[in-house]
Amino acid sequence: MYYYRMMDSNDWFGGFMMMLLGLIFIVAVIAITARLLKSHETTVTHTAKPLDIARERYAKGELTKEEFVQLKKDISD
Repeated sequence: MYYYRMMDSNDWFGGFMMMLLGLIFIVAVIAITARLLKSHETTVTHTAKPLDIARERYAKGELTKEEFVQLKKDISD
């Protein structure tokens, strides 16, 4: 009988630890989801202007100077 009373008095600690582990798990899931969504937003740019894209492609070496100048003229018109 003494054993059961001892377990009952310490039962709050186990419940507290389970609740703490559950809270840590939930916070981790939210943090990972937020980080994934943030990284997705930075890779998809909907507000980039065509001239900015052309400049970026020219800077990367994807376009020659002549192609860039022609794109600039086309975009301006």
